[in-house]
Amino acid sequence: MAARMMRLGMVALLAMPAAAASLTDPTALPMTQASSGAEGTVEPAGLTWVKINGKNSIAWLGGTAVKLGDPADGGRVTAIREDHVVISGRDGRRTIYLLDQSVRAQPLAQPRPDRKIRK
Repeated sequence: MAARMMRLGMVALLAMPAAAASLTDPTALPMTQASSGAEGTVEPAGLTWVKINGKNSIAWLGGTAVKLGDPADGGRVTAIREDHVVISGRDGRRTIYLLDQSVRAQPLAQPRPDRKIRK
C-alpha cells in the first residue's frame, strides 16, 4: 500500500510542470497580433510604461526601451510625458498614449496641506 501511494505521489509531482506550461504568464507584456508579417507572429503592443526623470526619462514602446532622441516607429522620440510619447519624423508628429486607460484618467495629485508646527 505504501509503495502504491509513493508511485501516485511521484506521478502527481511529475504531472505538475506539464500542467503549468499551458498557463499564461500574468506578468508578461500585453501582446497583439502583428498586422503585417507571417500569420501567427506576435509582437508587443504600443506604449506600455513611462518613467519620468527629466532628460533621463524612459518609455517602453513596441517592446524596446526608448529615451529622448532615440529612433522609434520611423521617427525620433521628441517628448516623453506621464501618459504619452511624441514621435516626430518625415510624416509629421504622432502621439502614442499608454495602453492602460486608467492611467490616463487619473487626476493630478492634490498638494498636501501645510502642517501646523507646535511651539
